[in-house]
Amino acid sequence: MPFIQLPACNTHYEQQGHGDTPIVFLHGNFGSWHYWQDFLQHLPQGYRAYAPDFRGCGDSEAPAAGYDIETLSEDILQFVNHLQLDTFHLVGHSLGGAVAQQLAGHIPERIISLTLVAPAPAGGLMRVQQLPAADSWFSAENIFQFLGQINIKRQIISASIKKSMPGLVKRHNYLNQAVDDALKMDPKAFSGFLATLKSWTGAELLKHFNFPVLIIYGDLDSVIPLQALKDMQQKISHCRLHIMRNIGHSPQLEQPREFNKLLSAFICGNEMELNTEQIIHAKRLGLLTKLQLIFKRLLHNNN
Repeated sequence: MPFIQLPACNTHYEQQGHGDTPIVFLHGNFGSWHYWQDFLQHLPQGYRAYAPDFRGCGDSEAPAAGYDIETLSEDILQFVNHLQLDTFHLVGHSLGGAVAQQLAGHIPERIISLTLVAPAPAGGLMRVQQLPAADSWFSAENIFQFLGQINIKRQIISASIKKSMPGLVKRHNYLNQAVDDALKMDPKAFSGFLATLKSWTGAELLKHFNFPVLIIYGDLDSVIPLQALKDMQQKISHCRLHIMRNIGHSPQLEQPREFNKLLSAFICGNEMELNTEQIIHAKRLGLLTKLQLIFKRLLHNNN
């Protein structure tokens, strides 16, 4: 169980593979690295994957503050810097999709490709605007703690996950792990994540996306409105929106085989395109070098 001591907290992560090209996975609200476990087990050759737990989630520490998207993005920047990942593929789900957008918009030169899985839209997530304020008696943190005191937290969370991820109803192992992840989340993270989703927008970041982008969406998603993602797609130069059928908010858990195939094809395809560009660039440099040598010889002969 590896950890990295970041300035704000001790961060747990999982790593898979030993290839040259890194992929960084960011989980969503209520989640942990486990949301990517199936893909990590089927990682394509030539890649290595890193899946950290956000602060207050999984096995990472839970500091007193810093649960906004901007700070989470800074955590991940420090994480990839510590691992010396100069360039990498970035994948984010739900809240992690917002963090991925925030990070990619600030370091676009280091992003090979960006995959957003049912992400919080760059235009803002309107459905959380009506939630009670953090200092209210009915705040998310207070309700979360109250449910635990009356011993029905697990039942409530399980029912909520089944509603937002209908594909997990018959996938009991995945469902139980998702519930365990949600129960493990610190109440400060529970409240802080909802608060930041109420206020965060990333529309200005999209103009910096000069890399391939794939948005994956389940047509039964009751959390993220499809139109908001279509609006995002129109504002990104190289963006494809793929809709998975009969899937809710977590395609990677609800239909892992189809999801793994889709993500692998996107990442590996962009890697091939990148390699082709590098080859062409190398050939151009080689041709330029030859021309420079010929020019020098001509000058020498004339002298």
